[in-house]
Amino acid sequence: MYKLFLCFRYLTRKGIVAFPILAVWLCVMMLIIVNSIMTGFVNRVRDAGRGLMGDVVIESSDMAGFGHYRKLQSAINALPQVAASTPVITVYGLLNLPEWGDNRPVQIVGIDSVSKADVTDFRQSLFWQYKAPHQAVADLGGGGFPVSGRQLVARAKVLYNKALAVENRRQKRLLAMPPIPPHAWFYGMREHWRQIAHEDFEQSVYRLDRADRDLQFARGLPPPAVYKSAAALVAALVPRDPSFKPPPAAAYRYDNPKAEPKNGIIVGVDMGFYTRDRFGHYHRPQVVRFSPAILTVVPVTLKGTLTTPQSGRFMIVDDSHTKVFTVDRRTVYAPFKVVQKMAFMQRQDLLDGGVRPARCSQIQIRVHDDGNPAAVLAARQAIETVVDKFERNHPQMIMANVKVKTWDQMQAEFIHAVDKERDLITFLLGLMSLVVVVVIFLIFFMIVRDKTRDIGIIKAIGGSEFGVGSIFVLYGLLISAAGALPGLIGGVLFVRYDNQIHDDFLWRYFGISIWNRKIYVFSRIPDQVDSHAVAIIVLLAIVAGLVGALIPAMIAARQDPVEALRYE
Repeated sequence: MYKLFLCFRYLTRKGIVAFPILAVWLCVMMLIIVNSIMTGFVNRVRDAGRGLMGDVVIESSDMAGFGHYRKLQSAINALPQVAASTPVITVYGLLNLPEWGDNRPVQIVGIDSVSKADVTDFRQSLFWQYKAPHQAVADLGGGGFPVSGRQLVARAKVLYNKALAVENRRQKRLLAMPPIPPHAWFYGMREHWRQIAHEDFEQSVYRLDRADRDLQFARGLPPPAVYKSAAALVAALVPRDPSFKPPPAAAYRYDNPKAEPKNGIIVGVDMGFYTRDRFGHYHRPQVVRFSPAILTVVPVTLKGTLTTPQSGRFMIVDDSHTKVFTVDRRTVYAPFKVVQKMAFMQRQDLLDGGVRPARCSQIQIRVHDDGNPAAVLAARQAIETVVDKFERNHPQMIMANVKVKTWDQMQAEFIHAVDKERDLITFLLGLMSLVVVVVIFLIFFMIVRDKTRDIGIIKAIGGSEFGVGSIFVLYGLLISAAGALPGLIGGVLFVRYDNQIHDDFLWRYFGISIWNRKIYVFSRIPDQVDSHAVAIIVLLAIVAGLVGALIPAMIAARQDPVEALRYE
């Protein structure tokens, strides 16, 4: 009992113990923040890569692709581990927008939109066919259900008028700000507030555009129809399957039906057609959607030579945001059959009476129980067995150099680089945190010297070496716990509200911008706490306190009581 009494007495009476408590507090908080944010980055990169290509990919390193893919796909679909599969063609070409005079090299990906959505997150990446109607449901459903189509239009008009009023106020405020002379004393501060006003105006414009989209969606619903829940409204607004087919609303862009392209394309959101503000919102001008486009493909033969370029007329019907910047900045999605024909990869009858089978570049596969890494690896092995058997029956496939990989093996170079960066930063900060051990050691060494007479009294009345040592070990434990607890609370709260701290405090009032959404791929700073890592960090902080107190405790335990009582 006397041990606890002395520990609490030292803890409350010695002001110097505030320094080790503060050191533990700051180190725990710093490690929790850095580890949680970096882990969030790694998880988002993994999720984006997985949603891009499914769980397992069969890929040819030959630009000409591999044949008999339909037979191979049927054999793979027969496996009990496989849930769905889809063929993909990847070729390189040019995208030309004749109305804008824009011409750029792109990667053209031919897909079947329905099966691609069954295997990957392609559906969720689309804006006009998925995200925009979901936003309309979130905005218009706030008034409750059931609701009729006529009532939804009324709600949308109210939201639009409110957004228009905010946009007008912020525009007037921006225009009313006087010009800033370069010789003004507070030039930098006033320029910052002008930038804040401009960003507020951009946000009001974005809200107004969103309200206008909501109104268009509401007007497209039958006025007498009644929707009893948000799910029913989603079913009415969100297409069941993604499509490349131009919608009827595209007809206004063309003078006559013959001038309207029959096929649509989906462009990557970061190709430069849209601007992105500091908050990660994409501003989509109306002139981009339904614009005519010309795709030019340079086919590659089975011998590796180039043939005559093939061009086709298309229309931009949507944009895709996969959250993988290298994909979104250069990828154009087009109908599988159309790209296959343009790339000369369709089934061909030869002059000698033979047949050249249709080809593709990849087969992307989704497996059952895809949340279990072991199940994904087992499925990959089963698929690889099927592919090996298929190659023995079709020797020409051996020339295509077909490989079977999981999604993380396909993205290993990029994902592992981010993962190692997280581990390196955590390790370096962990080394810096060793200062906790040093601080606790120095403070305890001073306390042992200061309490030499007390130690002598305790040992003189029968206290054992173990008892005296355990006082300081327990003291170190209490100091570590006293610092780790506020560090835990502070770190978790900071991670939970890091976006608000960054946007509404650091940037708005001090002009400090650490996370610019115009540059980084993700629109939000990761704000999910890794509970497993937090537990390890807190445990290590407590261990660090015990290690720092161990040597002074041993010194105190070995002191001779006679010498201790004579200490001045």
